[in-house]
Amino acid sequence: TQDHFLMEEIEVIVATIAFGMGIDKPDVRYVIHYDIPKSLEGYYQETGRAGRDGGEGQCIAFYNKKDLLKLEKFMEGKQESEKEIGRQLLNETAAYAESSMCRRRQLLNYFGEPYLEENCGNCDNCLNPKELIDASDILSSVIELIIDTKEKFRTETIIDVLRGRETADVTDYELTENELFGTVGNDEETLLPAVIREATVMGYLNKGVENYGVLKVTPL
Repeated sequence: TQDHFLMEEIEVIVATIAFGMGIDKPDVRYVIHYDIPKSLEGYYQETGRAGRDGGEGQCIAFYNKKDLLKLEKFMEGKQESEKEIGRQLLNETAAYAESSMCRRRQLLNYFGEPYLEENCGNCDNCLNPKELIDASDILSSVIELIIDTKEKFRTETIIDVLRGRETADVTDYELTENELFGTVGNDEETLLPAVIREATVMGYLNKGVENYGVLKVTPL
């Protein structure tokens, strides 16, 4: 089947990740992910199969939160440290899928390369912008909490404090006593991951409370 594909006797091939990564054909025009990849690194490499001849490559990914649950089940039985890394990679992939910002900008930022253009003119978010709402007030609370806690905690803990969740870390470090504990309402709590993600990409978390611009995110 691979030989037929390389010789252009067939136009479409369905493959596993390992098999697909072995395809070396310069004029692949489409890469379609039926399942969401396990990491952004994997996604970046797999989409790199397309357009190696300099021509256009269309990359389409189907995303469903149930896919994440399935991938998390695959990690059962592994060491806790390995599961923690796996969950972090999945969270990054989910954040990418759910984001409203330019996908090129987000991918390049992930690999440490700045991209200053507001609109790449190619990805779905730039071609068909999603509905956005002003989340600047939530961002203010996030930055204030990060400063209050001296940047000691992960994103998940910051979210738990603002949502008012008494998790192990929150109670162990007495974060329930922080004045920002539980200040984000039920209507806004689904925005928190998007606010932190996009504020990180845009560099707002490095500027302090008084020096960020208006942040708008997509309601999920």
